[in-house]
Amino acid sequence: MVCLMLSGIGRGWAQWDSVRVVEDVVGHWEMQLDELGESGEMEESEDVTEELLERVDAIQWNSKPNLNDLSYEAAVNNLQFSDYQYYQLQLYIEEYGQLYSLYEIPAIDGFSKSDMQLLAERAVVKPPPPNRPTFKQLLKEGKNVLWVRYGQVLERQAGYDTSRANHYDGSPAHVQFRYDYSIRNHFGFRIAGEKDAGEAFFRGEQKQGFDHYSGSLYVKNLRWLKCAVVGDYRLNFGQGLVLGSSMMSGRGGGVSAARRFGDGIRPVATTNESTLFRGGAVTLGNSNWSGSVFAGRITEDHSTAFGGAISHRRARFSIGLQLIGFGSFADTASWQQRWQSLFHPDRLNAGLSYRTVAGKALLFGEAAVDEKGHPALLQAALFPVSPVFRVAAMLRYYATGYQSPMGRGFRASSGDCGEFGTYLTGHLVLSRKVEADIFFDYYRLRWLSYRTDSPVPGMDAGISVNCNLSRKSSLTARYQWRNRPKNESEDMYMHRLDEQCRHRFRLQWNCAPISMLKTKTEVSMVFNKSSTDNRWRKGILMYQDLACNFPKPQLSLHLRIAYFDTDSYDERLYAYENDVYYAFTVGSYYYQGMRACLLLRYKVQRFSVWVRLSRTHYLDKNDVSSGLTHIDKPHKTELKLQCLYRW
Repeated sequence: MVCLMLSGIGRGWAQWDSVRVVEDVVGHWEMQLDELGESGEMEESEDVTEELLERVDAIQWNSKPNLNDLSYEAAVNNLQFSDYQYYQLQLYIEEYGQLYSLYEIPAIDGFSKSDMQLLAERAVVKPPPPNRPTFKQLLKEGKNVLWVRYGQVLERQAGYDTSRANHYDGSPAHVQFRYDYSIRNHFGFRIAGEKDAGEAFFRGEQKQGFDHYSGSLYVKNLRWLKCAVVGDYRLNFGQGLVLGSSMMSGRGGGVSAARRFGDGIRPVATTNESTLFRGGAVTLGNSNWSGSVFAGRITEDHSTAFGGAISHRRARFSIGLQLIGFGSFADTASWQQRWQSLFHPDRLNAGLSYRTVAGKALLFGEAAVDEKGHPALLQAALFPVSPVFRVAAMLRYYATGYQSPMGRGFRASSGDCGEFGTYLTGHLVLSRKVEADIFFDYYRLRWLSYRTDSPVPGMDAGISVNCNLSRKSSLTARYQWRNRPKNESEDMYMHRLDEQCRHRFRLQWNCAPISMLKTKTEVSMVFNKSSTDNRWRKGILMYQDLACNFPKPQLSLHLRIAYFDTDSYDERLYAYENDVYYAFTVGSYYYQGMRACLLLRYKVQRFSVWVRLSRTHYLDKNDVSSGLTHIDKPHKTELKLQCLYRW
């Protein structure tokens, strides 16, 4: 099959469609996905993947920003500009006039040739629009997107045996849908629903159909009205100590990942039961001032929330204030009692954030406090030492007991265990073809945390080297080291701390021999060693990806064959897997076995169909999972079907 495709004649599509967009974003945050998996948050929180999907979807389908008419929000959120770069771009346009070509970018202070190459894919240069479009013109530009997805485990699971006292009430089908209507970046409506496997559908306890609905109606970017939302939304302000639902910053993500880009209010329609705000929110302001207020219920929780944020921004300095209050209610509370709880908070969080450009350096941070006076502090600096070397340093402190239910700041742990740490990272351009990212993090947990029943110190370090062998081939090597004590697993009653040392190696080779063919080969290894048995436990993952795009007919194929072998669950390895549109899969590989995934997409004008079939076969087990999801066979097969229509 490979030989036939290599001998094919014709040019591929201009883009790799969603495959390339998703892989580029996931590759940048791959180390952070490992962190989430090892800390237990990957299994516990679905909003992590939902957050990444929303941002990838925005990058994939929104029109490219115009550098001659670039807003601050689009610069920092979509193009990942630093404040210094945005300031220098506006200064250049003010002094020399509009840009005529992307080739002018390296002449602007703060930009390099590699930045120009990246902007060539994500932005355009054209004259700004002469005037604002009329309401009739906007209505003609409305876009609709509707997709429906069906998924199912093909093997029979124990929960569908009706002879059992405890069994599922519904079918094994997992059904989701989403509808979006938008007019440019000014108006939109979206709604989504989900029915989990095993749940009833339009009968029994789910007579309303889907067990989860989510949606929002929003208006954006109309003069002084920045954003107004009714329905479901997320909030990202400051550095996330008080209001932050994003996972797009963290350890191992490089210099650009050290800073959180607060994009304020963001309307959503989630396809899983994640935690978000449900109510109303509005942001008013201009280029210098902005203010936001919000109120509503926190989904998947018995609490309400209200608050606001205000910010003032100049070319080289900005400051923001965030405040949120939480009220709680009982399961049997009436709508009137739930409404009253909104104005009788029993928890509060307040934060003050800032950023300033000092020369070429960027200083930013946030200070926060809860209702009991427990503080949290984050202070960081980004500095370009030279055109080929950039560094970032961050100091963080979380007092023991500090709680922020809707915050997700930069830290190594979760919960209210308290933390003090120093994080250093750097980006180095070794040559025209070789770049490297390094990071070092030393921290101390001040109280009990996940799998650690005592205050302990921790140390993490890593390096990632990317080499562009040619225009069609690249090689990436990553190494991560971690030293952090954990509880012993042998003693059930008394958890003694065991020194844990972890080494992880990853080698990835990407190659595109022709425009319609792309391959990816990866080998990952992990080695764990504890101080008690002084024995190395290992894990290995090897996989081969093959992606093909045929121009006529518009058919794409993605195939993966993987082999994995780990000594225990603690040596599990994570790897991103291509999935259907608006679905995100990070495979967890542990024990011994093989896995194969096949993804097909066929497109006819505005209609697209995806088919995904994946199967995991274990070589050292005779069954899979336990409880209601138990399968009495050594393999598990999953099928996904999705249809999408745009008009």
